This record gives sequence, structure tokens and C-alpha cells, in this order.
Amino acid sequence: MKNIFYIPMFLFLMLTACSEKELTPISKGLGKPGVVTNIEQEAIPGGVVLTYLIPKTEDILAVKGVYTLSNGRSYESISSYYENTLRVEGFNDLKEHEVTLYTVNRAQEVSDPVTVKFVPLESPLSKVLKTVTIISDFGGANFAWVNEDKQPITFELMAQDSIGQMRTMNIVTSEVDTASRTLRGYAPVPWRFATIVSDNFGNMSDSVFPPSILTPLFEERLDKTKMSVMKLGNDASFTNWEGMDYYLIDDDKTTFGHSPANSLPAPFTIDLGVKAKLSRLVFFNRNYDNSYYSWGNPKKLEVYVCFGTPSSNGDWDEWTKIMDCEQVKPSGLAGTTMSDEDVTYAEAGFEFLFPIDMEPVRYIRATILETWTGTAFAHPAEVDVYGEMVSE
Repeated sequence: MKNIFYIPMFLFLMLTACSEKELTPISKGLGKPGVVTNIEQEAIPGGVVLTYLIPKTEDILAVKGVYTLSNGRSYESISSYYENTLRVEGFNDLKEHEVTLYTVNRAQEVSDPVTVKFVPLESPLSKVLKTVTIISDFGGANFAWVNEDKQPITFELMAQDSIGQMRTMNIVTSEVDTASRTLRGYAPVPWRFATIVSDNFGNMSDSVFPPSILTPLFEERLDKTKMSVMKLGNDASFTNWEGMDYYLIDDDKTTFGHSPANSLPAPFTIDLGVKAKLSRLVFFNRNYDNSYYSWGNPKKLEVYVCFGTPSSNGDWDEWTKIMDCEQVKPSGLAGTTMSDEDVTYAEAGFEFLFPIDMEPVRYIRATILETWTGTAFAHPAEVDVYGEMVSE
């Protein structure tokens, strides 16, 4: 019984000793480090890049810059001993600012301060704001912008609610150079839309409104119970490897059509069952191997329409090419890796707009030209079609 008592006591003493261990610098200090010298600067959008000489002291760990933005937020930018540049950013004006530089040694001792004054170039946020447009779209409003610096910019897409108050309906963060998003689900009556634009440094715009109140264009998602996948003479079969033709329009994004090996380009034809003035096509990819940007998921397509009734042999002379479509991965990451924005974008579907002045049609045809990983087959998951039905 005595042995049972001593073991816990030993463990207790060991744990107590561990918990009382004093945290100390990783090395003994050699005294206050020297300051950086020969400082040069290059203004960048929203900030500055500083280049300097680091003191020739063996225990230097890093150089840090301490600064405060116009919005009152304080930041530190740190560069390791192995670099001789420091990036300072987050400013949203063209005024003179300053950053205080310190060298830091391995004992966490800091040097005397060195202050550098600079004037940043126009910020990414300011440049984006000048490009924002908000226009009427089918079922809502389209928000578009240009982000030439490809910096993370966040858009709060807003619309009035049932009592006339402006509410945030969607939040989009994007680094794409040219992008657009649409708020949909609104009746074709005058409606107010706006956006608030911000960056990762707490800078934020006022509400941006279009020049006048917008009236959404009417659209609806066309009824898939009236649709069918036609099998014209030169269409590909999508009934391979668990795929089925009708899975392309079965309203289930976990199913898919699958063309045979060596089948690209692979066309398929949809009879909408009704004649409609079309607004947009939305393609959904299969979530294969935890990625929407992998394997046989379509990347490049062509879309055609037939203004009459197509022949069963699929004669291409009866079809008019309407658009070239290329799916875009917002992050630009290589391979099948996805950012959160990539996932959100794919799950919402890859949207392609018909010309607003196109005549109503009943038959559409898509040809898959290329997949995300260059396979010679394709496995699209679903196709949605939007527009307005018209009388025959």
C-alpha cells in the first residue's frame, strides 16, 4: 500500500516542478542591438516597402515596424533577419505617414527607434471603389468591380427588406481582378440596392448606391419536370461509370452524367419543354476527391441554341453558337486545392449569361471542350436554366 502512495506523490512533485518553470529568452542578450541603416523606400498601393541594412550583430532575430493607420488601428510588420525588406500597408489615403523601425535580438531586446516618413500610393480599396457598378439584372441586381491589385476586398451586398430598410444579403471576399456577383430573388418592381466595400485593415466605404433605383428583370428557374435530355445523332452519351443522361437535370447535385473515355469534345442537348427567353445557364460540378476543380469536371464549354426544331442527326448547321464559357477558380490556386471562396463559388454554380436581346428558344446545346485536370471524359453534375416562359 505504501508504494501506491509514493508514485502519485512523485508525479505531483514532477508536475509542480514543470508548472513553475520560468520562461526565459532563447539566448543570452548581447546588449541593445544597433539600428537599421541605409533605408530606402518604394511607395506601393496603400503603403510602402522599406529596404535597409541590418546591423552586423550575430544575435539579430528580426526587424519590426510599428505604425498606426488613419482609422486608429495599430499594426506591426515583422521581417526576419534573413530579409532586408519590410512591407508596411493598410493606409487608405494619400497623406504623409510614418513607421517606427526596431531591430530585435534573440533575447527580445529592441534597438533605439528609427522613424521613416512616407506617402503611400492610392490604396487597393480606393481604386476598387471607383470601378463599382450596380445595374439591373434578371431577378435582382448585378454588382461588378475591378480589383487591379488583386488584394482581398470584401463586399457587403445590400438590398431593402420588406419594410424598406437596407440589409446585408450576402458578403463576398474576393482577390480576383475582375468580378461580379448578383443578388437574385426579387420581383420586377423598383427596388433599392447598395454595397459597402472594405479591406482587411478595417478601412470601409460609405454605402455605394446606383445612380437611380433599379427594377429587376423578371426571371425564374425553368421547370425541370418539363425538360428532357435529347439524344441527337452526334451527341455524347453520359451514361458511363454510374452516370446517367437525365442526372444532368434531375435537381440532385450528388448525381452526375459521365461521358465515355476519349469522348471530348462532348455535346449534350436539352429540350426545355417550353419556349423561353433565356437569362442564364448555371453549371454545377461534381465534388470529386474533395474538390470541385478536379478530374472530369468541365472547365471550358461552348453553348448553342436552335431557333427552330433540331434534326435528330444533330446537324450543327441548325445550331447557333451563343457563348464560350470558362469556369474560373477565384483563388487561382494550382491543382485541386480550394480556398473557402473557391468552395462557395462552386457550390453556387458557375453562371453564364445569355445575350439580353436573344430571341426565345426551346432547345439548348452545350459542348464540353476541356476538364479541370485534362481528362478525355467529363462528368458534369447538374445544369440549371433561367429565363421567362413565352407563348408558343
